[in-house]
Amino acid sequence: MIKNLKVRKTLATLALAGTLSLTLTGCGNKQIVDFNKAFNVALEPNGDSISVVGIVNYNDYEGSQVQFVTTDGLRVLSSTHQLQLLNVKSQQSLDTYTTSLQDDDDVVMYYNNDIQFGDGFNKKLVDFAYVFNKAIILKDESATIVEIDTWRDYDDDKIQVRLADGTCILTEVDKVKLVNDKEAQEGAVERYAASLVGSEDNVIHYGAKGK
Repeated sequence: MIKNLKVRKTLATLALAGTLSLTLTGCGNKQIVDFNKAFNVALEPNGDSISVVGIVNYNDYEGSQVQFVTTDGLRVLSSTHQLQLLNVKSQQSLDTYTTSLQDDDDVVMYYNNDIQFGDGFNKKLVDFAYVFNKAIILKDESATIVEIDTWRDYDDDKIQVRLADGTCILTEVDKVKLVNDKEAQEGAVERYAASLVGSEDNVIHYGAKGK
């Protein structure tokens, strides 16, 4: 009887170990548990432009939005409808992947050259950064920079922004990027907007400065 109990205990232990292994690795090569919390590039194809941005941290949400901070301090809240966060190990890997997405007429625009390659964990587990002072409104091949007063988002992928002059806009989240340039280098918003639309000539400043 003692021998049978030992055999059953051994079988139960092996079964538990097998179940745990299956849970962690899944079937085939599907990863059941997500251990990848390191992304160093935000890449976004938009019309004839491909924007490449080096980032230092990010935070994703239950909906279709992600927030990231660039290597020069610009904070961006963006829709993930076109945006891709990448974990790339070298400039060569980044160039190879970007080129694979590029059509004949596409222009690759690097927002910054300070990309930190590696696997460092950079997800912000707690996010209290809900202050944005500007927005970039995308339309076709142009980007309009506006100063904003307040904003709110919704569960159905809509966003509402009230501009500094009182104008209120309700639209889809993939049409608007909220930004905070208080801790960014001078001209960061303009450079980011230009990277999204392929040229500084396509960046427009909304004229109203106040109410």
